[in-house]
Amino acid sequence: MRHTSRQQGSTLLISLVILLMITLLAVSNMREVSLESRITGNLIEQKRLRNAGEAGLREGERRFFNTIKPPEVGSGCADSNVKRPCILNLSALSVPRDDVHNNPVAALNGKTDNANSRVWMPYRGSDLNNPTQIDKDRAVTWQTITVPAGEQNNEAENPEYGNMMRGVGTFYYETNSRALNKAGGETVLQAVHARLYTN
Repeated sequence: MRHTSRQQGSTLLISLVILLMITLLAVSNMREVSLESRITGNLIEQKRLRNAGEAGLREGERRFFNTIKPPEVGSGCADSNVKRPCILNLSALSVPRDDVHNNPVAALNGKTDNANSRVWMPYRGSDLNNPTQIDKDRAVTWQTITVPAGEQNNEAENPEYGNMMRGVGTFYYETNSRALNKAGGETVLQAVHARLYTN
């Protein structure tokens, strides 16, 4: 004769163990899904910030398209400027060029010159009459500095005497772009471009 009550208790114990294992697997999978969704969200936001930073770089470079002669250092860095390049006057800001090249955000943090010119220009877009905002959750700024072309070491690409002073030859500019989101994410991009002036 068998006792069915003992068998029912063991069945209950086995089913509870199986239920516990299934619950642990479900919780583990939910954690993995949550982690994957956060990673995916972060990658999407990084891509959006990079695209916004690229737009800032392109605006800084686009401002040089209609220049007939090299822009003056320190010119064009006012809010009212919508089409000319903004070239920072690093000597007025007392900032070494290498510091700006290596880390533009830290080097220019909180800096203004005597004329209260902007250090970072806001992104306006390609329509000069109607400024474009990238996104309400992201802000994009840019700035440009001159890049030495070797004249300190007598290695200039403009070998004719006086050409640099007349604004003739190849001039190099470094444009830095900064994209920020409301959560504190930041992307800083940098590009160097050359502009040939022939007057």
